[in-house]
Amino acid sequence: MARISKAVLAKYGPSKAGLLDYLILRNDWKASSAFRRIMSMPEVASAFLRDFRLEGSDLDLTVSLEPIKIGHEGTPGYLFDSAIYANRLYQATSEGLFESRFNPDREIDEMPLVQFLEHETRCVSAQYMAVNASAEERGLWFAPIRLFDIDGDDYEYGEGELWDPFGENEEGYPATVIRRSGNRMEQVADYSASCSSAARHLLNYTDAPMPGFLRAHDVRGRSHERAQFDEWMVTGYEQERSIEELTQKALSFKASRGEGDEGTPAWGEGVEVLGNSSYRLLVKRNDVLEVVNVSAFENRDVAVKKNAEFRKMNLRDVGGSEILSTRDLASGFAIELFDSISVVTASSVFSVYREPAARIRTFRASRRYKDVLAIAGEKDLALVGFVEFDDDEAEF
Repeated sequence: MARISKAVLAKYGPSKAGLLDYLILRNDWKASSAFRRIMSMPEVASAFLRDFRLEGSDLDLTVSLEPIKIGHEGTPGYLFDSAIYANRLYQATSEGLFESRFNPDREIDEMPLVQFLEHETRCVSAQYMAVNASAEERGLWFAPIRLFDIDGDDYEYGEGELWDPFGENEEGYPATVIRRSGNRMEQVADYSASCSSAARHLLNYTDAPMPGFLRAHDVRGRSHERAQFDEWMVTGYEQERSIEELTQKALSFKASRGEGDEGTPAWGEGVEVLGNSSYRLLVKRNDVLEVVNVSAFENRDVAVKKNAEFRKMNLRDVGGSEILSTRDLASGFAIELFDSISVVTASSVFSVYREPAARIRTFRASRRYKDVLAIAGEKDLALVGFVEFDDDEAEF
């Protein structure tokens, strides 16, 4: 992506390159308060979108770059899911869960391929120095991530322990010690169709309409000897618990099995959590969509509260057809329908792709691409970014 940005700048100039950077290639810039403030100036917003006004809704930017292969040709089985975390590539396949290392300067076939699970794995999630894998009836699995191996020792998290790679009195960055034997994973739930991080905690999606919640045990420190800053690292999870009753209360549903009072429907058939974007859960009841927040702060119990920013939405606003899947974005949710893809944010609902998609991916946990969609269609592969403006601000 960095090479594309440089190539577009060299070929098309700063106007188109800047637009492409903010929309897709450096998507993190648009999330800054400085960007929102300057875009509130109508003349700035108008200049930002000038190329769209001059050339129409499609800008054709073509550059030629050699791609870098990031997958082992010999990874066993059919690929169901994948995740990249730091310099690690995780692949969930019909033959298990595999880890390899990613280096943008070398083909990844030069890196080792390590098998973590030996049975079919449907989903993999990597965040906060932890990898989680869903293997349906074989359960939900967890392991801490080691970014740098230390020869001769097995390392796992040791709370409060620091290791100085340069010696006790020498200059260097301390690292939280990680000890783990081999590539073993710990089973943390009996069944899991898919999993997703809710902040540092974990949601376990099963055949039930509501995911289970696993509260994380975590420490804050340096993840490896080269780290310059402290970060949160997940070291394990508490036993899975239900958040159904908490969600009922947050949405004012009746917990009884009978009919609800007028205007207060009973919790029952037709209610399900479609997906989550970190701590935000997208809940569907018949034709209505709502968003709630789930949290588990230190020394507090798990809580679910209605999200004050997202309004209630009718399914017709999203597109009207059957919802096939949801993906997480920093601004909200990407919703895959049978014949299109829509984005739901706190301020609006809009379509970003008007054809059936073979697969969509988002990158909420990344640093630069939190609001980018990668869409594999029948004829193309599209990278989609967006910036929201009021009509009078953009004059467009």
